[in-house]
Amino acid sequence: MKKLSPVKGKQSGIAAIEFMVAAPLLIVIVFAVTEFAWAFHQYHTMTRATRDGARHMASGALIGSVGMIYLDTSLVQETGNLVVYGNTTGAGDPLLPRWTRADVTVTSPDASHIRVSAIYNYVPLVGRIPAFYGGTPLSLSFQMQSTVEMRAL
Repeated sequence: MKKLSPVKGKQSGIAAIEFMVAAPLLIVIVFAVTEFAWAFHQYHTMTRATRDGARHMASGALIGSVGMIYLDTSLVQETGNLVVYGNTTGAGDPLLPRWTRADVTVTSPDASHIRVSAIYNYVPLVGRIPAFYGGTPLSLSFQMQSTVEMRAL
């Protein structure tokens, strides 16, 4: 018969206790990294779409050789559709959940530039952090904004 050494008998179960202490922290870190990556992805999608819309608007806003910018309503509508839906007709699903055409504005800050601005209300995957001791839950939602200004071509 084999006898356990006194040191080995005292060490049994330590790994399980260490895991129970470390697991909540690791789970919080995984959720935080996932949430940050999701927010970064949505911000990147929004800024890329805004840049594409500004490029589209800049290529069609200049009237002939007179050098004047004209914000035609159909071109503004096409630009908004391009930003939100990824195409000028506005067909299909938005590039981001709950993103609408009303979240995009097209302006001309001066005689030679156009500006396309977009906002997006980011809703996190986690939702809200629950409140402890009777407080109100902490919302993690925030508003993202992207603005691109280009010289009309």
